[in-house]
Formats: sequence, C-alpha cells, structure tokens
Amino acid sequence: MEINVDIQPDCTATLKASIPAETTAARRASIVDSYAGKAKLPGFRPGKTPKSIIEKRFKKEIEEELLDTLFETACSTALEQNPKLKVLNFGKPEQSIDEQGNYTATSTMTVVPEFELPEYKGIEVKVPSSEVTEADVEESLNSLAEQIAEFVPVDRAAKMDDVAIIDFKTTLEDKPVAEAVGKPVGFLEGRENQWMKVEDDQFLPGFASALEGLKAGNSKDITVVIPDTFPIAELRGKDLVFHTTVKEVREKELPAIDDEFAAKVLPGKTLEELKAAVKENIAQRKTLQIDEAKADQITEKLADMLDFNLPEAVVEREVYGILQQKLQQAMYSGNPPADMDKFVEDAREEARNEARRNLKVFFMLQEVAQVEKISVTEMELYNEVARQARQQKKALKAYIREIQREGRVHGIRMSLLTAKVLDFLTKEAKVTVDEQ
Repeated sequence: MEINVDIQPDCTATLKASIPAETTAARRASIVDSYAGKAKLPGFRPGKTPKSIIEKRFKKEIEEELLDTLFETACSTALEQNPKLKVLNFGKPEQSIDEQGNYTATSTMTVVPEFELPEYKGIEVKVPSSEVTEADVEESLNSLAEQIAEFVPVDRAAKMDDVAIIDFKTTLEDKPVAEAVGKPVGFLEGRENQWMKVEDDQFLPGFASALEGLKAGNSKDITVVIPDTFPIAELRGKDLVFHTTVKEVREKELPAIDDEFAAKVLPGKTLEELKAAVKENIAQRKTLQIDEAKADQITEKLADMLDFNLPEAVVEREVYGILQQKLQQAMYSGNPPADMDKFVEDAREEARNEARRNLKVFFMLQEVAQVEKISVTEMELYNEVARQARQQKKALKAYIREIQREGRVHGIRMSLLTAKVLDFLTKEAKVTVDEQ
C-alpha cells in the first residue's frame, strides 16, 4: 500500500493512495463471504448460496462496499503515517480499480490549521449549587399537581384561568367565513363543545380574554382582527366575528398533595416515596445542567484565547448549517420576521461569528485530544453507530454502508472525541459554586 499526503497552505491536503491487487482481492473476498453468510435467496438454504451467484446478485452492493472500505483504509493509514495530520474532512475521493485489481484514489482533504494551544487546564468556571432544597421539591410537586388538576363545573361568571366550554360560528362581512373566502377554513368555521382556556394569547389574540365575565347560557359576538402571520392569507388583517355561546364554566381544582396524589403520579407509592423520587430526579437534572454550564463556560473562554485563520470553505459550510437553523426557528416560532431580507442579513452575520467561534473551539479540542492521548475506540464508535441505526429504525449493516458512502464515519468519530475532551476539561476545571 502506498500513501502520499501533500499539505497545502490553505488548510487543504491532497491524499493519493494505491492499494495492490492482492489486498483488494482479499478485501473483496471477505465482503463476498459476509454476503454469502447472510443472504436468503430462493432455492438455497441460508449460507449455502454459491459465491458465484452471490457476486452476480449483489454485484453493485459489493463493489460499493469494497470502494468504501478501501478508501477508509487509505484514510486510516494516512493518519497513522502522519501522526501530526489533523483532518477535518477527507473529501469525496476519485477512486477506481483497474483491470488487474489495483485500487487508486485521490482526494482533497480539509486539514486543521496550525496554532499554539493555550493553557486549557484549570479554567475557572462558576456554576449554580447542586443542592436540592425543599423549595425545589415543593415546586416540582406543585407542577405535577397542575398536570393532573381537574376542571370542575362552577355556577358563576368565567374569570382568568378558568375553562369555558363554548359553541361558536364565525362570519366575515356578514357571511359564513368559508363562503366569504371561497374555501373551507377548518376549525374557524365553528365548533360545538369547544374547551377554551380563559387566558391571554390563547387561540387568537383577544378572543379568550373576551370570555371573561360570561356565565353559562350567555352569548356574545367577539370580533377578532386576524394577525398578519395567520396561515390563511385571505383572512390576514380581516375582522372575524365569533358568534359565541357559553355552555359551561369550569375552574381548575388542584389535588391535595398527599398519599392519594402520590399514588396517582407513581402507582403504589406514598407521598414520602414520591418526594424521594422527585428529589433524585431534580438532583440528576441539576447535575446535567451544571455539566453543561461548565462546558459552555470553558468553550467560551477558550474561544476568546484563540486567534488563527480558518479554512474559508469550512467556515461557509458551518455558516450555512447555522443559518438554516435560525431560519427554521424563525419560521416556526409563530411570529416570523416582518422584514425577511433584513432578518437573513443579520442572521448571516451572527451565523458567521458563531461559526468561527465553533470551529476554533472544535480545532482546539482535537489538539487537546492529541496532546492528552484521548481517543475513541472502535467499540465506542460501533456502539454509537448502532445507537443511531436503532434510533432511525434502520438495519445496522445497511446504515453502516450508508454512512461510509456519505463519508460520515469520521464525523461521528469526531463528535464522540469532542464529547470526551470536553468531559476531560470539565474535570480539570477550577469550579466555584455560586451560592446565590
């Protein structure tokens, strides 16, 4: 096997690899054996299908897996032969196998720029107390009580935080709303026995609060100006009239926090046992929050210490991903920006600053991993890939081929490595507890 790496000054490197025919043939035979051991073809018992038939039936899959495996071997060998080489992306290779079976590949890799590593041990961080107080437990119990509260009928006028059970029909310009806009509008056309919480910002602006003061049997025409962000464009800015009748008023009735309440939340448990479980849950949550706070503060402080040039192509990819997230959050927030062009312009600048900080910290973490000899084992990588396959409900072998073909194996390994380095840095940090 021959591997050559030529590093350029713009954070790129060219990888050239050649693997002899005998190695290629051995890898191919191993892949064919793997298919033969698992293939289920008509007329043959599992594991008994002739290899000639296996090679014909799965020719495309075998060739794809062979190329993926050979390139991954070339990449691993390049890293072994060049221990100081820190690769961010191995790129999409131009690869082939000639008539004699020799494999060749050329790929442009993105590499980490050289920089001086700052002092990363003993970084000072301040975190909240991990103590679980009685007030914390009480707050959680009250939250659980809210979740299982019942709404009981009352003979009085509705007030805030009650529920009004209503019938309503809607009109626009004195016509049924569907007729006025010329198409069905679903829920807005009207409902019977609709439960409506009497609180601000419930349903449409001003509607729920207009129910305050009404009793069972009262009717009221409620006019609502449909907001400009409403999904049905024909209704935006229009005055929609809800012809509403209150059928029943109900108020929230919180359960007493006692053994009966505990048994509803955790069947078979007493209140003291529920309190113990709640306390343990809060402690776990606080521990997680403290670990996240440590990691956030450490990465922020390290980012302020780092100053070096970044590969522009990598920055642009990171900017694109961050910008897409910001746009999705804005569109699904229920209150999209009025001036989208201005929002995108500002968001792109924010994304660029965020991308540069993220990348600098990422590169620094890889350098710490090398200095501290922190690595990801093959079993850790395999377990993470298997977890992702289960999560996506995909067959493990097919998922492995998919991430190999898309060049995602290295990214998964780097994510695991980043997590391990951050864990190392948090353990090395000087932690001060904020008692306030």
